[in-house]
Amino acid sequence: MSDILLATSIVYDTTAGYLTKGNLRIVPNPSGNFKEGTKNLFLYYELYNIDPDTNYLTISYLLTDTTKKILRKITKSVEKRFTQQALNLGINIEAFKPGKYQLNVVVFDSIINRKIEKSINFAIKKAGEKVKIPTEDLPYYDAIEYFVSTQEFKYFQTLKDEGRRLYLKKFWEKHNYNEIARRYEYADAHFQEGYLAGSKTDRGRIYIKFGPPDEIENKQFEEFRPYEYWQYYNGQEFIFVDVRGTQEYTLIWTNVPNEKSKPALYDYLPVFKRRELGKDKE
Repeated sequence: MSDILLATSIVYDTTAGYLTKGNLRIVPNPSGNFKEGTKNLFLYYELYNIDPDTNYLTISYLLTDTTKKILRKITKSVEKRFTQQALNLGINIEAFKPGKYQLNVVVFDSIINRKIEKSINFAIKKAGEKVKIPTEDLPYYDAIEYFVSTQEFKYFQTLKDEGRRLYLKKFWEKHNYNEIARRYEYADAHFQEGYLAGSKTDRGRIYIKFGPPDEIENKQFEEFRPYEYWQYYNGQEFIFVDVRGTQEYTLIWTNVPNEKSKPALYDYLPVFKRRELGKDKE
């Protein structure tokens, strides 16, 4: 049996990425701290060396306080279908008062009379009390390059461990970690070009910085290179072109001041598109 992974969210999602396990998107909570009033605590774990048959495993989930008093017990029957199985569950903790608790998972196989169990501590924090997050356990936690200036990022890279920790703490107090991590994960899954990670490509960078576009125009022509036109309803626009014909898209035009256009590559666009942009050289 694996260790228990606590999470703030587990949802079905077939997109591959660092926050997914199988078909589940998991937002981990490695600190084990939940704010008072949080509706559900989620957990994920894996069972190994199962002998598949028509019988069932009996799994008990026990939530106890510091005196070992059982506050909640949930029992499930799980079919023994595979030699290795991943299990997850959401447990309502909305009524739990601030304090320290323990979650125990007990797995019993009646056929071989074998019991295994694992436990993990968690805590409920008072409303308004800051919940500490151990940064080293969170994917993309130090991936801040797209959200600070070049000069600021160079400064961040010169910091030692404690300096980085404090810098990142302040950064994430002002930014939505879950949303940015989701963008990184999507970019890595959908915009990879050859050996280059999706988050390092032009499309990946724009997606991470500005979020999903409101409209995408994807065109292919025999006499011109394929291109993608991304439009955001706030007025931001981007055009990416597969300049080499290798499905590697380069940002060649944008109306966003801090992103660079590449006028030397405008000829790769169809004439009508250049005219729309006022960039027709003919």
